[in-house]
Amino acid sequence: MSLRPSTAPPIQDMPPPGGYKKIDMGRYLPDRGPKGWQLWAGAATLIAYGFYQIGKTNKAAVQQKMQERKVRYALYPLMQAEADREYMERELVNLRREAEIMKGVTDGQGNPWTPGSSQFYSGTWMPRKLGHFMPKY
Repeated sequence: MSLRPSTAPPIQDMPPPGGYKKIDMGRYLPDRGPKGWQLWAGAATLIAYGFYQIGKTNKAAVQQKMQERKVRYALYPLMQAEADREYMERELVNLRREAEIMKGVTDGQGNPWTPGSSQFYSGTWMPRKLGHFMPKY
């Protein structure tokens, strides 16, 4: 059931005399962290420090490599002498074995085989391949 509309004028709420109290729309919030320029300055400082550390590390690595290289250069003659001595020991064993194997063999001109002589007659000395006459283990 509905009510009939009345003929009286509608009652409307009105503001109080003198108006409503003014509403302050400003926001009073605290600062949220550093300013933009401070972030940029901090990032630039960290990046510069990182590059400085990389440069320092690279210089130390270069110095370390140089020291290792100098040690290697100083030890190279000793290592080469040791390798030559081992080569000569192997060569002596190989020549003895060759003399034993080639006993009674002559070369192309009818001369007896000389252990260690070149079969190619090139005139230049070349070291033998390592393990050329070595037994297979």
